[in-house]
Amino acid sequence: MRRTVLDAGTSSGYGSRARRGVHAILDVETALAAADTAARLRDGVAGGQKISGPAARRALTAAAHAPRFEGRIVPGTFAKKASALLTRDGIVLYDSPDAFLICVVKHDNALCEPDPGATPPRQYDCWPGCGNTARMDAHARLLRERADDLDQLAARTPGPLGTRLRANANRLRETADTHDGTAHTAHTADRLA
Repeated sequence: MRRTVLDAGTSSGYGSRARRGVHAILDVETALAAADTAARLRDGVAGGQKISGPAARRALTAAAHAPRFEGRIVPGTFAKKASALLTRDGIVLYDSPDAFLICVVKHDNALCEPDPGATPPRQYDCWPGCGNTARMDAHARLLRERADDLDQLAARTPGPLGTRLRANANRLRETADTHDGTAHTAHTADRLA
């Protein structure tokens, strides 16, 4: 688990509305979370996981060039660097655990329609078919686990709600099957596109 430690200058502005207050801390936390996502992607593909999705190649490139922050103290000067990192369109990796994917947001083709001037995507509003998505084998496994959970719930739920739960479970399995059918190793994915 990652823990962020801020210097007194940055943390003293926490309650203010100035950009260097809480907004700077949020940029730092978001940048560190993106670095964690990149590290998980690097570790996953190094461990043999496959990757799929329209943004798979971009995700691999971004992960290879993402900064590493293993156990460092984050100085107050990092807030500017974090803010600059987050504005790099198409290169920052965002974990979307509820959608079971990694978003490599490129604002031009984001179906979630991020707010103007916003750097992160709307992670609560992922859409199937978005060109910013990449998925690893671990995501496909989680999709199947969630589908099993929905099937168990559907078995105890009568009527139309049970039917919708089963349909959602089937959709999640289809998404996992699509990953399995289109996924590549990091080496082969790099040669594509």
